[in-house]
Amino acid sequence: MATAFQIKKIHILKSKLNISDSDYREILFSYNVKSSKDLDYKNAVTLINTLVQDATAQNLWVEPPKKYSKLERVNKMATPAQLRMIEGLWWELSYQRTDEFARKSLRRTLRMKLKIDDIMFLTKKDANKAINIIKAIKRDREARGRTLVSSNK
Repeated sequence: MATAFQIKKIHILKSKLNISDSDYREILFSYNVKSSKDLDYKNAVTLINTLVQDATAQNLWVEPPKKYSKLERVNKMATPAQLRMIEGLWWELSYQRTDEFARKSLRRTLRMKLKIDDIMFLTKKDANKAINIIKAIKRDREARGRTLVSSNK
């Protein structure tokens, strides 16, 4: 499911673009959903990217800086892109759709698997390990036929 941040961004962009409710419903219908809350994570990303392109082309939107982009990191520390990737992959696995739950469960997993207390302490090498661990968890769940996301909200 889409994150709270994604849903908020979709509605902000809808407002900026002055999209009517009927046009918005048609857009959502093209994703086979009735509400932005029903979008999966990847479709929400796709919709946001489309809306951002339209809004940017009309000079209605300036993309805010990406998370961690202003973070000053020493050379051996994980890059902002790695940190965003880890959080995004983890969000796909998270069975409760709250940012707080995802953050806490990621910290718990990093502590258990890599003996690191927070994502901010990851080196580039540890970030690659974390990415591989998360991908392995995802493959394992898919192999077992488990759904990655619970319908609980």
